Amino acid sequence: MKFIEKSFPVQYLNSVAMAEGNAKKPIYQMHKWWARRLGSVFRMITLSAFSDVKESDDDIWLKFCNGANLKGPVVLDPFMGGGTTIAESLRLGCKVIGIDINPVAWFITKKEVEPVDLEKLDSAFRTLEKSAGNFIKSYYCTTCLNGHDAEVMYFFWVKVAKCKFCHANVRLFPNYEISRRDQFNVVLCPKCFKIIETEGYKRITKCPDCNETFDPRKGVSGGGIFHCNQCGKEQRVLDAVNHNGGRLDIELHGIEGYCSSCGRFFKRVDKGDIALWNKAKRQYESHKNKLIIPHEKIPIQGRSDPRPVNHGYTHFKDMFNERQLLCLSRLLEEILKIRDVNIRELMLIAFSDCLDANNMFCKYEIEWHKISLFFGLHAYHPIERPTENNVWGTEYGRSTFIKCFEKVRKAKVFCEKPHERLTIDNNKRYSKQTGNERIEGNIVKSFEEIGKTEHAALLNCDTAEDLSFIPNKSVDAVITDPPYFDNIQYSELADFFYVWLRLGLKDLYPWFSPELSSRPTEIVQNEKMGKTMEFFNEGLKKVFTECHRVLKDEGLLIFTFHHNKLWAWESIGKILLDSGFYVSATPIVRSEGKSGFHSSKGNIRYDCIFVCRKRPCEWDNDNWTSLKELILKDAVGWTKRTLKSGMLITEVDIFTIVMGKAIEYYTKSFPNIKHHNEPITLAEALHEMKDFTNYVTENARPEKSPLPKAYAQKAEQLSLFIKESREKYEASSRQGK
Repeated sequence: MKFIEKSFPVQYLNSVAMAEGNAKKPIYQMHKWWARRLGSVFRMITLSAFSDVKESDDDIWLKFCNGANLKGPVVLDPFMGGGTTIAESLRLGCKVIGIDINPVAWFITKKEVEPVDLEKLDSAFRTLEKSAGNFIKSYYCTTCLNGHDAEVMYFFWVKVAKCKFCHANVRLFPNYEISRRDQFNVVLCPKCFKIIETEGYKRITKCPDCNETFDPRKGVSGGGIFHCNQCGKEQRVLDAVNHNGGRLDIELHGIEGYCSSCGRFFKRVDKGDIALWNKAKRQYESHKNKLIIPHEKIPIQGRSDPRPVNHGYTHFKDMFNERQLLCLSRLLEEILKIRDVNIRELMLIAFSDCLDANNMFCKYEIEWHKISLFFGLHAYHPIERPTENNVWGTEYGRSTFIKCFEKVRKAKVFCEKPHERLTIDNNKRYSKQTGNERIEGNIVKSFEEIGKTEHAALLNCDTAEDLSFIPNKSVDAVITDPPYFDNIQYSELADFFYVWLRLGLKDLYPWFSPELSSRPTEIVQNEKMGKTMEFFNEGLKKVFTECHRVLKDEGLLIFTFHHNKLWAWESIGKILLDSGFYVSATPIVRSEGKSGFHSSKGNIRYDCIFVCRKRPCEWDNDNWTSLKELILKDAVGWTKRTLKSGMLITEVDIFTIVMGKAIEYYTKSFPNIKHHNEPITLAEALHEMKDFTNYVTENARPEKSPLPKAYAQKAEQLSLFIKESREKYEASSRQGK
């Protein structure tokens, strides 16, 4: 028995996990990946999985804070994604095997763990700045309001639709606000594009140049609908796209710039700005056949989301304007000239990451005074008022190439001296270096090399359904975060980065040869691709069955899971049983995501950690009635522990806790579970526990309960916990106001 099967120090960890959810460790900010799990949580999972059951919560927490060396156990992650398990395991002295079918995930993880000479990295950046940097800067220059030479931070654009009734051109402004800062608002005249500063919000604002009167917060578009400001008729944006025969035209109207003398400023575009844009378009047209840009079509067949294709974007390059393509091509061209492969690939990571904010699907956040990232949502979400970022970057700005390079460099510095952001009693946070730990992986090409290599990392870009390259019973632990059915369509999203990375990697790595990142064997639920829930379940069962084979007899399979649907829990429980596992423990821990009570409604903020062993289990309790008592006792206990750690609990979180505990006790007792001397299936057991959680959310009262007395009391306890959380949140909100 290992420590994680006895306890898990959430009283210390949860606040650290929540803080990391709001600001991830530098290594996990190198490049976008979806549904990244928290490094602090996976560090604790790995420590607890290899710690003796005799140790205490305090003992494990000291290891977490002060550093540890687990001395070389082999950890496998068959769904490594953004590399959290790989990085945290290497840091603790493990040897790792990481697998992911998506080439972008493989490349991100590889660059996270490969060491680098920082002086060489800095030297390469300085060279890039002189070549690509100066070229790009020449397309992002302007004059400030006082006539000084200045740099453009952001160009503001708006889409233009033609009214199908009166044929007027309609600028699809959702509103006319540009910035809300302190007591001043910056707004835009919808008629002449004059930038106007007002003292606070003024519902009736008059333009001093053209005398147009308007409400800055009332535009003409929203929710996929716009109304014509000439004839007043309402119509759909998609209809305008179809009428146009493709994506809508865009119009440049404003700038936020930076002047070394005057600071940041907003202004209406002038003749010089328009001339610079026309120059960029001419350069693009005359050189487009030689530019290093992707030409792949955005796939239509099997697409889970019709966007952006239904908005007229047929190719990936359509998501960028001509200036962006011209500048990105030049930057990529200069990066590919770097001879040192490791340095070149790290620059490619920075380049790829900067694409997230250097496309025409980003908007300006008026209250935060910066651009939003394309994949702030897990979707291709076209907008009516796109903002063009400065590709290279200025003194300020978000996710420019400068900023993305700085993120890469900061990540590699972190890898040399990793630290944890801890909290003390008054909730102040501080960083603490964890002993002599390092995040460093020496890449090997075969399992045989793992035993001969310090800090060995075997990273494969392939399906994990076939682990034949790993011998039987040779892995100490499998620690992973599997895909969640249809939650995220990884390859559909990753294609945006893949088509650009492919330009620099297809000659080095065969998995970057195909035009797109999707693979037929990718384990995901997508009905439009014919990948049903049965396909997903069968694929995951194959992976877990292979994990069972390669895992040592005393080894653990550990993964995090949450879902708000009963069928998903039923599926995961059945997959575990079919692949030869039972669940020995289910600690509950804070997951990534926003803080707060109401922000959690409908969204689960806790992970159930499934700790699994090979069947059979020596558990001898096969009576469903007594098992239910244990399930509810554990559910109440873990809810109490969560509340004591300073966290809040909602109805959907209770569902997660109860479902996890139900699967744990059911699989321990499988296959001989009886209810009134009759067998009870997993589906029946989970449905009964779901009914119990429904009762909890209905403000359970023992005197009105149809449940037996012991169950009704547990339901009342859980219901009171939810009420306590809600009151605590509302009280802190009032205090904050």
